[in-house]
Amino acid sequence: MEKLGERIRKRREHLDITINTLAKSTGISPSMLSQMEHGKAFPSLHTIKHIADFLNTSVGELIGENDTLSANRAIEWNDRKFVKKNSYGASLYLLAEHRPQQTMEVFMLEMEPGATSNDLIEDKRNGQEYCFVIEGSITVSLSDREYILSERASMCFFSHDFKQFKNNTSDKSYLLWNIASIK
Repeated sequence: MEKLGERIRKRREHLDITINTLAKSTGISPSMLSQMEHGKAFPSLHTIKHIADFLNTSVGELIGENDTLSANRAIEWNDRKFVKKNSYGASLYLLAEHRPQQTMEVFMLEMEPGATSNDLIEDKRNGQEYCFVIEGSITVSLSDREYILSERASMCFFSHDFKQFKNNTSDKSYLLWNIASIK
């Protein structure tokens, strides 16, 4: 909440509006507004909306919605996000932060020997996909045929053609999987 107050103060100062003017115009006492700007008081959403309107900005801007979107945060390997494990021996990890209106998702698929990717992701996707075998060997089953990809091999395909990935080895296999949706 400190950041919220900081954003309110910066926006107010940028517009050359005094704390008293903003307080009076939004029905807040100057001391309460000062506490908000210093992260010592937490305004209601209703109050944030009034402040945003008066400062000619959005609630999203004040709460920092775009901070997350513009900070292309690197994801360290140990910070990858676990998404799902299926009953066929495959685990799915998200390798990039998901953002609103994003059209691409990047996953790493960890597959036990004989594992398949069934039930990991919704079948009805409209887009293009790319996979890269990091380690091991993977069979890519598409609607027209199967392709065996060895370590460091890759391929692109349309989402509607995809059926499954399968680990062909007696060891774990790892696959980078990029799904780009068409809106």
